[in-house]
Formats: sequence, structure tokens, C-alpha cells
Amino acid sequence: MGTNTFASLPILLLFFLGYWMRRTSFLSERTIVELKNLILTVGLPALLFESFLTLDVRAKDTVVVLLIYLLCLLLLGIGHLLARVFRIKSPYFSLMMTGFEVGMFGLAVFSATYGAAGLSAIAFIGLGQTFFVFTIQSSALTAMKSGSRPSASVMFGEFIRSPVTLGMVGGIVAGAITLPSSMAPYVAPLGSFIHFLGSMTVPLITIAIGWGVQIERRTLGLSLFTIAIRKIILVTLALLFNYWILDRWLGMPQIFRQAMLVMALTPPPFVISAFMKADDETENAYVHTTLSVDTVVSIVLVMVVAYLA
Repeated sequence: MGTNTFASLPILLLFFLGYWMRRTSFLSERTIVELKNLILTVGLPALLFESFLTLDVRAKDTVVVLLIYLLCLLLLGIGHLLARVFRIKSPYFSLMMTGFEVGMFGLAVFSATYGAAGLSAIAFIGLGQTFFVFTIQSSALTAMKSGSRPSASVMFGEFIRSPVTLGMVGGIVAGAITLPSSMAPYVAPLGSFIHFLGSMTVPLITIAIGWGVQIERRTLGLSLFTIAIRKIILVTLALLFNYWILDRWLGMPQIFRQAMLVMALTPPPFVISAFMKADDETENAYVHTTLSVDTVVSIVLVMVVAYLA
């Protein structure tokens, strides 16, 4: 049995705590919206800043970012193909087959399972999919909602202004700067401040995710199919990627291979639900049910992987 088998259990408990808070009206929808805003603008950027501050990769390892981006494109194509083969009418099916919820889910599960020290690994592995979400996926979702795609300049502007991007870039820049030892007493409090901000992110994210659980029977069948086929494809591709790219070709440390597998197990990006048309009840039910069920499945599968490791 792996030593990290039950390390994700606190995440599962926090998830159910959030679900309980919704069922009992302990937290209102307005509170959750404000909580998510706090996470996305303050907590998550601080966590990513701290993660990238200690990132240690070689120049040749950056090819992983491009390969993950291309992997997301491949998954999108597979999604379109499966939709034709199985005659799936939902326009969101192919988009639910690609992308990964690293920021609002993967970081929490990975830090709980493998320790906060390894967060830089999954943050780095997730860079390619972050670029994909900000470009291809968000563009497609915007077109589906409004009928027009945003320009490349608009997407780039949103990306560079994002607090998440600023957190990542800030961490990389700060990590490249060597300060004299005499500055340590003055910089240490700032580091502690950023650490405290980042530390609140994981529990708050998990509670917010649990609160947002919505499961509807009318779309449960398609949701379960989406989750099952997505997991089978992604676990297979992740194992191949780990063996041929991260291990045989690049020789990267094991923590990066663990990060790749955990990312493959994460649900589709939660941002998909934010682009839904409010009056499209069936598609809303499908997306929300899939994300909700997949979240629980993902936590359990990470525990299984930790057990088998």
C-alpha cells in the first residue's frame, strides 16, 4: 500500500463539507461567488507564485508545455470523432473531453497527496493546458455562447492580465533573482505573507467545489459515459507520455510523472460552466452533472493511484 493512499481523504471530506453547506444553506450562492473571486484573484495567484518560485527545470524540459498543448488539441479532435461515432448531439461533449482543471482542483489534490513541495511540478505540467484553455477552448466556448469568436489580441490581453498568469510569471521572475543574504530579514516576512495567502487556497477551493455539486438524472447517462471514456483515454495517454517523453526522452524526476498522471485524472475545466447559456437547461444539466460527478471520481482515482504506487 502506498504511503500517500489516504492523503487525499481531507480533500474528499472538505468536498462533502461544501456539499453539506449547500444542502443546509449554511453558505449562500453570493458568498460562494465572492469566495471564488477571492480564490482566483488572491489565493490561487499566491499559490502559483510560491510554486513557480521553486521550479527547477532545464531549457529542454520546456518542450513539455508545447506537447501538452498539442495533447489538448488531439483530445479535442478525439472528442469530435467520438461524438460522430456515438451520435452524441451535445455541442459541449468534445470540449468536455479536453482540458484539465489544474488550478481549481489539481493543485489541491496533488498537494494533499504528494506534499506542497511538489506543487511546482504539476504547475509546470499544467502550463500547456492553461494556454489551451485561454486560447482554443475559451474561444470555442465564447463562440457557442455569443456567436462570435474573440480576436487573438483580446485573448492575449485577457491572458496576460489574468491574476493567475501574473502569479506564475512573478514566481518565475522572483526565482531567477538572487538577493544578498543581508536582504533575507526584510524579504522573509513578504514570503510568509504570500505563503499564508496561498495556504488558504486549497481548503477554500475544495469547499467551493463541493458547494457547487449539481447532479441531474436526465443527463446522468451521458455524463457517466463522458467521464468513463475520458478517463480511459487520458490515463492511457498519460502513461505513454510518462514513459516515452518524461522518462525515456527527458529523464525528468518522478514527481513530474506523478503530476502528469494526476492532471490526467482531473475533471474538465470548471470554466466551461461559466460560458453556458442560461436558458439552455439540458446542456447546463449535462455540463454541471459531468463536472460534479467527475470531481468525486477523480479524488477516488487519485487515492487508488497512490495506493498502487
